[in-house]
Amino acid sequence: MDGNKNIILLLDDSVLEKKMKEVLSGFPEYKLLFSLDDTSLQNDKNNTLVITTLLPSLGDNYNPLSEIRRKFSWINILVITEPENSFRIFETFKAGANGFCLKSESAKEFTHHVETMFKLGNCVSMSLLPLMIKNFQKKSIVEEVLTEKEINIAKELSVGLSYKMIADRIGISIDGVRFHLQKIYRKLEINSKGELMALFLSNKDSNES
Repeated sequence: MDGNKNIILLLDDSVLEKKMKEVLSGFPEYKLLFSLDDTSLQNDKNNTLVITTLLPSLGDNYNPLSEIRRKFSWINILVITEPENSFRIFETFKAGANGFCLKSESAKEFTHHVETMFKLGNCVSMSLLPLMIKNFQKKSIVEEVLTEKEINIAKELSVGLSYKMIADRIGISIDGVRFHLQKIYRKLEINSKGELMALFLSNKDSNES
């Protein structure tokens, strides 16, 4: 018997997809789909959940979650990711996601997340909360811990400029840019350009709203 709740799996991880199939196959009320082109989606707009590993791209305008949201405004979206992507929770929710959980969670935890999404329309894994708090704290201290030059360098990098372009704009050497970036990473307790970009892009959105 077909389920009365649609779950669309849009996963780029074959191991995770197999796990999710095994977890959800035990629930007859769930109908598993693997494409947004399924015609049944237009006929049943009340009970549909997308489970995906898709995230908004950093530094450009491509946003798969927003595309899903524009096409299917009634669909709820649960994003499954790794702990190192926790710094992107803010932008992921802003892009249209309703829930966020980790790939490492147990079958019981996944089941709970799916049930909660259908009941409440939103869900965040408890294991992500400490990481979320830490990342929001980082956003609030940017202007307190960084110098004006460091803030300018971080902003230039967050919009996609190369080290050379940043060096020319700021009036320092490329090695100087690298030196300041290491100081920025250390002060903000981050480890990558991606984290820095997400931090400054979300700050920009917050200031403009």
